Amino acid sequence: MTSEAKYADWASVTKQIPDPVLWSRLRDNQQHITATVGEGHFPEAFKAALAADPGAITTAYVYAVTVSGRQSIAWAGAGGGAEARSLTLAVQCRPQQSCALAGVLPTVSP
Repeated sequence: MTSEAKYADWASVTKQIPDPVLWSRLRDNQQHITATVGEGHFPEAFKAALAADPGAITTAYVYAVTVSGRQSIAWAGAGGGAEARSLTLAVQCRPQQSCALAGVLPTVSP
């Protein structure tokens, strides 16, 4: 997570994490999930905004990146399945620094 509090959207990240009750149910069912990323790209709306004002990115250096891949889920008793998933992330990449997550954008589509 980015260390810059001004750009760190912890609320968007924590919304993706199950609450303690759900965690215990997942554990009771020995549920686990794996994911593989097939591609990442800049969304068209982000590219258009960047083209309209190229200098704006130099304030926060936060990029929108959509990653797509496959999520697999399994649990005790041989249950499970898989589905394609896409998620758009806000990633901060300042020059001469490692990139860091800034947030999870609200659009998630299976």
